[in-house]
Amino acid sequence: MAKLSHIKRQIALIREIQRITNTMKTISAARLRMGKSALEKARAFGEQLFRLLELVGSREALPEVPKLLLVGIFPDRGLVGTFSDILAQNFRSFLKTQKLEEFSIIVLGSQGKRALRELEPHIIASHPLPVHQVPHYRDIRELTYGIFRMKEHRAFTHLYVSFMRYISLSEQKPVVERLLPPAISPKSLEDRYLFLSDVEHLYHTLLFEYVAGKLYQALAESFMSEQATRFLLMDTATTHARETLEALSLLYAKKRQESITQELNEVTGAAEALRKLEEGDIYG
Repeated sequence: MAKLSHIKRQIALIREIQRITNTMKTISAARLRMGKSALEKARAFGEQLFRLLELVGSREALPEVPKLLLVGIFPDRGLVGTFSDILAQNFRSFLKTQKLEEFSIIVLGSQGKRALRELEPHIIASHPLPVHQVPHYRDIRELTYGIFRMKEHRAFTHLYVSFMRYISLSEQKPVVERLLPPAISPKSLEDRYLFLSDVEHLYHTLLFEYVAGKLYQALAESFMSEQATRFLLMDTATTHARETLEALSLLYAKKRQESITQELNEVTGAAEALRKLEEGDIYG
């Protein structure tokens, strides 16, 4: 028979766990609401920049031997289930399809380096996520400047970003998206539009903003996916804690009732024994 004190300690522990999971669920719900607006703006911004690039047309020749730079966006914190493992698996699958020996990796998010530990020799930089409450466009500018400095030194020819795309609260999808060279036609529309500035300069200016915008979008997508995953996990954990509390409370009430009944039986038995002793027939 489980001791009442042990059950009571279990109830107190589960209540504390429920309080924590419910708090984390509430925080994730608030961040989801704030992040939704940021994601919608990031998607619209990226689409507009891509259309502008299409108007100008590509100004880059594709190299015969590509050198890849991959930016992987992972969570900073745990309690997201297999989120990082799914991202890492998709990351590795992409590399296998490319069959490249020369590639470099930049990891954003503290969980990423652990998830990609077998690729550590290729990781040239690892940083915590530049996000506090919700992603902002300025959070990604410094990284973009660093990437373009590498591009100027011909450290890579192709830039890809790996992240978890947000589809809905219950659905997220790991993707690897090419940012450089942009997937646009090499033919510009100069014959249909009159450009008053140098087209080459305009292209490179737009290209920087496009990469920054797409990295910002990837950051917002990953943020929303992480919050959705954590929200669902904490919701499940809170529900499980509530059900466990109900079961333990019933068990506690049952054991307490049994204990009270046993004590009453002992008191009744003792009283009966005393009565018989007083009547002198206890040995009869």
